[in-house]
Amino acid sequence: MDGSDSALRAAEWAAREAVLRQWPMLLLTVLPADLPPGGEAAVRRRGEEVLHAAERAVNRHGPIPVVRSELRRGTAAQQLVAESAAAGLVVVGSRGLGESGAELDFGSTAEAAIALAACPVAVVREPSGTRPSGGVVVGVDSAGVADSALRWALHEADLRGTSLLAVHTWREVAAEDWNELTPTMPPGERESIAHRLLAERLAGIDERFPDVEIRRSVEHDRPVRALLAHAEHAELLVIGSRGHSGLTGMLLGSTSRALAHCAPCPLLVVRPT
Repeated sequence: MDGSDSALRAAEWAAREAVLRQWPMLLLTVLPADLPPGGEAAVRRRGEEVLHAAERAVNRHGPIPVVRSELRRGTAAQQLVAESAAAGLVVVGSRGLGESGAELDFGSTAEAAIALAACPVAVVREPSGTRPSGGVVVGVDSAGVADSALRWALHEADLRGTSLLAVHTWREVAAEDWNELTPTMPPGERESIAHRLLAERLAGIDERFPDVEIRRSVEHDRPVRALLAHAEHAELLVIGSRGHSGLTGMLLGSTSRALAHCAPCPLLVVRPT
């Protein structure tokens, strides 16, 4: 919690998640390690004010088993990454306060959390309470690491009592990527492979959540563009944290970063387990 509107929206989103899962919640405000002489008392008072405002906000969202708030020293990124080792979920805002006090788009704390946290990370960027009830969207790659994101997405859809849309993209091999070892395929074969891959990823994994309606979308498009289009009407977008290059590239680090910058709904980034 840094006092920004973005951080407060993230705390409110985290509170709703804590209510759904009946998880305890920790609010963190991190003070600089190198405070100027004589300035610590004022900075600490400001940090306490930020935490008290966040506590009031999150308690409006229903019964949370435990809400703790702490002031710490260091950097927010360091503290969040340290807490992630024992946490179920880290939630950050997509914007942070710069030295001038102005909000900066996609703060360094969010970027570091996505890159280094040991648990899933949610990046919240929209004003609380304004999202449509368009279900959960998950990006599915052909790599096995997508399974963790898919399981989380199913659980999120089940908690919310909403549907899940599984999106898989495919593209023809670009001319600059073609060489004599590139396999030639008849027209339509790559699309058929994409449909089979998505079916394989979904096979059996939905049995744990029989009440969740699962829809499928196989698209000839770039992953970021396809997912952003679906995210316009989604409650939550879920992706894996890494993947592979080649046919689909759905879970590349660049995809995660692009979506964290641009997704119009909360983004949940899940590491493979």
